[in-house]
Formats: sequence, structure tokens, C-alpha cells
Amino acid sequence: MLKHSEDNRGVTFRAVLIALFFLPVNVYLVVQWETVWGTQYPTTMAIFFNAIFSLLLVVMLNVPLRRLLPNLALRQKELLTIYIILIMAITVSGHDFSQTIFCTLITAHWFATPENDWSSIFWNYVPPKLTINDDKVIREFIEGESSFYRTEYVAAWMQPLILWSIYLTVLVFTMLCITVFIRKQWIDREKLSYPLVHLPFEMTVETEGGLFFGNQLFWIGALVAGGICLLNGLGYIFPFVPSLTLSYKLSAHFTSPPLNAITRMTMYWNPYAIGLAFLIPLDLLFSCWFLFIVWQIQRVVGAMMGINVSGYPLPDQQILGGYLGISIVAIWLARKPITSAVRHAWQIKQEADDRNEPMRYRTALMGMIGGTIFLVGFFAWAGMSASFAFSFFAVYFMIMFAFTRMRAELGPPLQGIHYSGPLQLMVAMVGSRRLTRQTLTVAAPLWTATKELRNNPMPFTLESFKLADRSGINTRHLWKMMVLAAFLGSVITFWAFLQMNYRWGGVGAWRGVSAYTVIERWITHPIEADLMFLVATGFGFIFVLINTIMRLRFLWWPIHPLGYPLAGYYHFDKLWLPFFLGWLIKLMILRHGGIRAYRKVFPFFLGLVLGAFSIGSVWGIIGLVSGKPTYAFKDW
Repeated sequence: MLKHSEDNRGVTFRAVLIALFFLPVNVYLVVQWETVWGTQYPTTMAIFFNAIFSLLLVVMLNVPLRRLLPNLALRQKELLTIYIILIMAITVSGHDFSQTIFCTLITAHWFATPENDWSSIFWNYVPPKLTINDDKVIREFIEGESSFYRTEYVAAWMQPLILWSIYLTVLVFTMLCITVFIRKQWIDREKLSYPLVHLPFEMTVETEGGLFFGNQLFWIGALVAGGICLLNGLGYIFPFVPSLTLSYKLSAHFTSPPLNAITRMTMYWNPYAIGLAFLIPLDLLFSCWFLFIVWQIQRVVGAMMGINVSGYPLPDQQILGGYLGISIVAIWLARKPITSAVRHAWQIKQEADDRNEPMRYRTALMGMIGGTIFLVGFFAWAGMSASFAFSFFAVYFMIMFAFTRMRAELGPPLQGIHYSGPLQLMVAMVGSRRLTRQTLTVAAPLWTATKELRNNPMPFTLESFKLADRSGINTRHLWKMMVLAAFLGSVITFWAFLQMNYRWGGVGAWRGVSAYTVIERWITHPIEADLMFLVATGFGFIFVLINTIMRLRFLWWPIHPLGYPLAGYYHFDKLWLPFFLGWLIKLMILRHGGIRAYRKVFPFFLGLVLGAFSIGSVWGIIGLVSGKPTYAFKDW
């Protein structure tokens, strides 16, 4: 039982209780926004605006308590505990993590037609305990205008709900155990910047010098960004209200060869995006916008040379290779502390100190090994080849490790890989011809972990430990609440998903159809190894390695390897200008005003982020309550 005592250092009963109050509301909003309405999409960002808005509400309610009843006021540690629990539940609820799994559970059965012949392709291979095959249960799920709260529906869905929730929780726990081995190296020794933790940390500072106690620049920034969001929201509902255009599609002017090879290039100057970019280290800002131009040059040069390769320059495959390269480099550079921690876990040498870690290294190692065995066994039990399952999760964890490194060092507003994840890589390496129909069919729910890869829990676990390190939260208690939040988040996501489908019908069904359509193509038209896919992946891998070597050998080398996969991601066309503006503004401030001027204006840019996040959240909630679409402040 958690008690309200300093021994818990933030993980108090009341903090957990408040978090559990906000948790189902946020998860429900995410499911409705992303799957029912198809708007807002908070989990496609690396920082969840709805979690920031919830933290803002708690902080504002805490202000009068701090002044009138200081003994009852929440401390910073408790406020950040609330925030951490929320983000762990929200990241599990995202459509790129869990919702797509749920979209596949009825697909093979319901969408089988004489034309696609899915009944003969899939029905004998779909795991019955993890899916639904009852026509009546599925019909109401697809057609809607019914209620989930009927005995036969609840009974039919109970087993898949429990099994998939356990799977998702173990997946998050395994990621958490992995981050334990790298936490000290990336937080204490390398002291990476973790740009995305600045806003929640500063929002909860208790002193009179904090952002919420008179910093004028912060509130000016919040009013500027919030005012623009408010004005554009009103203009969205009432056409007679003037609104501000915040983007311009520059690529629309590139209509003649070879420049028409540039198909995605948008000038986007939303204040919150500039605010988030300002938090990123200067060299990384430069690398990102500069390498975005390099990506465009690749396209133009390819058009000039008449390269006739579909999808040239194969950016998604290059990005995949880049992230694999980042993972290998990060593991190699941290090999000594990782090896030391593993030796300590096996009690070979007591050369590492794990007393201040979230859990003992031995516990983390057993958790990582046991979790991986469970994940592989889960899909092997469902009928998948154990070697395929192990290879999938090995690649998946490597990518997640690279994502975590990027978030810790760069802190981009988004990251992802478009339709070139672990599943596509494995098929490209061996060809679908060598994979059994059983293995490929059971892999359909894994489409959620390979189609976009935008929302992943591993970076959030390390950012949570960073917040705990800065504020003094007891991570021995915190990690248990993080795993509990992941479990509750998965259960509530599943419940919300079912509740909304039986009400409106077929919500998000296209995601399941997309997954099985890809699997069908691999089964009915078997392919050999994809050489072009592998060459492009290898090029991205080598590019990262070469840039890493250059940075390690030459201090003057300006290109950071982390920028390459981020700049090539198709959504970065809306962020290259904010990154350029953030770099230019930051460079001028540091060059002419020094670090003192930078620290002085820093709150203004945090205000830009909070202002847009707050009013944007309000518009999203108004849309849900009114049943009408409202202004979406983010454009991806």
C-alpha cells in the first residue's frame, strides 16, 4: 500500500489516485479521436498534448492549495508521478500500438468474400483463442447501433481482451527492463538533453521563480500560440471569423522535371512546432533541416539521371537501415556499462552499482529474458514459427532502442518508419515463399508494430526515469506504477474500442483489412528476397555508421547521424521549416546574447508549446461533446 510519506518520494497514494482518475478519460479520448473521428492524433507525437493538458489542470488546481493549505498541496514529485502514469497509459492506447491489433481480430472471418478467397487462405490458420469467429458477435461489431454490454458479447470478447492485454503489458515491461541497463549511461554519464521532459518538469516547479509564478515571457508565448489556435478554431466553426494560415505547400510549384520529383515539401510555421524545435540541441537542428534538403536532392538527381526504380530513393527502407545503424552504434558505445551491468546481474563481478536503479540489474535481466521468452512463446502458441517470432522481436527491440536514443538526445516532435518495419524486413530478407502460411497469418496483428512505428513505449520509459532523476522520485515504486498504467491502458483501450464499435460500427476496420491484404499478397504471390529493399536498408545503415565515425574523429564534422532517418520520414516535410527557424533563432541568440540570453527566452518557447496544446485539447473535447468536427491544431 502506498502511503503519503517522503519514503515514497512522489509515488504516493493520492498521486496514483489522481492519475487513475485522469487515465480512463485520456485513453477514451485517444481512442475516439484517433479511430472514430480520425482527428487530433495525439499519439503520433513524441509528447502527448492531452497528457500536458491534464497536468496543467492539476497544476492550476494545486496553485490555490499551495497558497492557502500548503500542507495539502501536491509536491512536484507527485505531479510528475501523475504525468508519468498518464503517458504510459496513453502510449499503450495509441492506434499505432494497440488499436490496430484490435482491428485485426475479426478481419479474416468477416471480410472473406468469394473474390478474395480469404476463407481458404486464412480460416484454418487464424488462432481461435485470440480472435473472434462468431458471425452474430461480429455482425453487431461491424454494423453498430447496438451495445457491447450484452452477456454473449462480453463473454465472446473476454478471452481475447485478457490475452492481448497481458501481451501488451509484458511487451512494455520488457522494454522497461531494457532501459534499466542504459539509464545510468544516458542520464548520469552522457547527460543527454532529453528535450521533451523540459515542459512537464518546468510546469511543476514549486518555487516562486517557476513558470507559473510570474514569468512574463512564458505567458506571452502561451498567449501567442493559444490565441492563434483559438482564432483558427473559431474560424473553423464560423467561416466569417478570420483565421491565420500556418502552412503553404511549396512543392505545388515544382511542376516541371526534374523538380517535380519533389512531391512533399511544405512550409509550416505553427508556433508550437517552432517551440518544440527550439528545445533541440543546435547541431541536431542543423543536421535535420540540412539533411531534409539532401533527401530532396536525392530525388531530383534520380530524376535527372532517369533512375527507373519504383519509390526511389526508397526513403522508408533507408530510414529503417538508419535506425538499425543508430541502435548498433548506441549499443557499441555503451558496451562497457552494459557489460558491467550484465556481469553484476549474473554476480560475476560486483563492478556496477544498481542501488539507485529502478530495479536490480538481476531483476531487469531476468525480466528482459523472461519477457522475450513470453512474447516469442505467445506467438508460437498461436501457431507462428518460434524462429520467426524471435527474429521479429529482436529487430523490433533494436528499432525501439534507436528510437529511445533519438528521443533522449534529439527529442523530435515525431519519429517513425512508414511501412518498412520488422515484418517487411524479414520478408525482404528471406522472401515470403520460405515462410509458412500459418506463420504469416498469425503475424497479421503484428502489423501494428511494423506499419508506422510512430508510438512506442520504450522512449517514454526512459524519459520517465529522467523526470524521476531530476525531481527525486523513487523509481523503485515508480516502475511498478508504470507497468500497472500500461496494463490498465490496454484494458481500457480494448473496452473503449469495443464500446465504440458496437455503437457506431466498423470503427478502424480498414486497418485490419490493410494488414490482411498485405499478408494475402505475400501468400498468394510468393516473393523471393527483395534485393532493392536490402540495398536501400544497407545504404541507410552505412550512412549512419560513416557519419558516426566522422563525428567521433573530427570535432568540426557538422552532420549528426540522428538527423538522417528523421529528415527522411515523410511527415518531416511539415517540420523542416520549424527546425530551420528554431536553429536560426537559437544560433542568433547564443551568438549575440550568450547562454544568459538563451536561458532568459527559453520560457517563451515553452509557452508556445503549452498554449497550443491547451487550446488544442479544448477544441478536441468540444468536438467530442458537440458531435461535430473542430479545429485540429496539429497537421499530421
